[in-house]
Amino acid sequence: MRLPITPYLLILLSLLAGCSDSDNSSPVNQGTTDSLPAVAELVTLRPLSVSDDLRIVDDLDREVLLRGVNLNSLGEYWQGDPNHQPTIAVNAQDWQEMAARGISVVRLVVNWSRLEPQRGAISEAYLDEIDEAVSNAADYGIYTVIDMHQDAFSAFIFTEDAAECPSGTQPGKGWDGAPQWATLTDGLSTCITGERNSPPAVIAAWNHFYDNTDGIADRFIAVWGAIAKRFAGRPEVAGYDLLNEPEVSRPAAELQPLFEGIFARTIDTIRQAQEGQQHSQLIFIEPGVAAAYPEFGLIVPQLEGVDRHNIVAAPHNYSESIDTGFDWSIEETTDVFMTFATFLGVPVWVGEYGFWDTSESTVDKAKRYAADQDANALGGARWQWRQGCGDPHSLSWGGTAVGLVIHLNAVDCPGDIDAGPTEVFMRILSRTYPRMAPGRITFLYSDSDTGDFTLQASAAPADSEIIIWSPTQADTHTVESQGLVNLLSHRVDGGRIIKAMTIGGDYTLTLSGDLAPL
Repeated sequence: MRLPITPYLLILLSLLAGCSDSDNSSPVNQGTTDSLPAVAELVTLRPLSVSDDLRIVDDLDREVLLRGVNLNSLGEYWQGDPNHQPTIAVNAQDWQEMAARGISVVRLVVNWSRLEPQRGAISEAYLDEIDEAVSNAADYGIYTVIDMHQDAFSAFIFTEDAAECPSGTQPGKGWDGAPQWATLTDGLSTCITGERNSPPAVIAAWNHFYDNTDGIADRFIAVWGAIAKRFAGRPEVAGYDLLNEPEVSRPAAELQPLFEGIFARTIDTIRQAQEGQQHSQLIFIEPGVAAAYPEFGLIVPQLEGVDRHNIVAAPHNYSESIDTGFDWSIEETTDVFMTFATFLGVPVWVGEYGFWDTSESTVDKAKRYAADQDANALGGARWQWRQGCGDPHSLSWGGTAVGLVIHLNAVDCPGDIDAGPTEVFMRILSRTYPRMAPGRITFLYSDSDTGDFTLQASAAPADSEIIIWSPTQADTHTVESQGLVNLLSHRVDGGRIIKAMTIGGDYTLTLSGDLAPL
């Protein structure tokens, strides 16, 4: 329910074809999509940091909600079906579609196996691919979080022959992550007894990594140094997610100092690469989760002795979506995240969440997640933009994916047929939100069905610009504001960018009327 909004200045914006909002704005017209200005023409990707009051802000001290999607096109996954590639390339149409859906960030999956396929030799060609994706995203007004991704440690741990697996176990799929030379399994079984990290070979590989056997963790840290050096000082790179879903491979109390040590050294290496730059990017850290053996416990990085400036907690919220091992609701999980982050003195950005069927109950959960995200003024990245038929998430060991694989875009398998956007989820993701908001957000409400939107913020400086994304393509809508002046609404591909200037102090902005996407 929205808070009362009286008395407010009522501004009715009736935007007609060919009318210019101001001397420095792009004209609004109702011609072809190509004739509309792009989001990037109206939104500048400015350097990001963490404020003293634990907000992600730009260099103009505006709160920035990074909202977007995971993209795995550059990942190197195990190919369990020789007829289908595990990933689908991203193209210009994808970037344009992301921008037209209001996406402001991609969490870009990269793998150590492609960064350092041979020990000691960083792949400049792969860094070039990452660089190209970062540049393409920026051309559409989209930040990038570079995510060092892994699932079950490596693409090189998998069962070759089902006969190897005794009764009560199943052959294990390969996944993604470390290069083969850094995957030390002691020759143990690859057969699973439950969760994908459960094979003894996977647990051994994790333990060798934490123990820095043969210096493999040293090399992991060096690779991060190479990435940070390549992208140092570039504001379009929001930051670096150090390690996706690190496994707790032995009791947490025993593993914690090793886990912390690798994180601390990686952070230090990244910061050394950033020295001399006008700004340093964000560093996203994830908790260690005992997915395979819950009795090992959880590791929340304590960051003792680490300068916490520009560090962001980046947990994943799959409550009510997949079995997380915790009987928490979506909202309870967010509360836990916020409590831990406040204790550590860092903000929260949710690196992954997602839902993969369009049943009424699932869509209701997705809407609850969105409402909870707004209530906490959180950013995050949905898993994921598109998933191919050859992705190990899509197929069973020795099998072929069949049916509709539902993400933000659906793929019909086994033919890798593009089935188009999953509109019900796209609509939720692309709801109205503030991309940049001066001051501190104190209330945020956005209804993806009606388009109704309310934003309240406090302690804004004077003469600071607020930037709102809205999916509405209607030519008439109503905006009510208090504490804002120079309100302008710009039609862009897929929706609108709404801008205004603060007068200083508290302000409120509401949208209503014909706001639902057409």
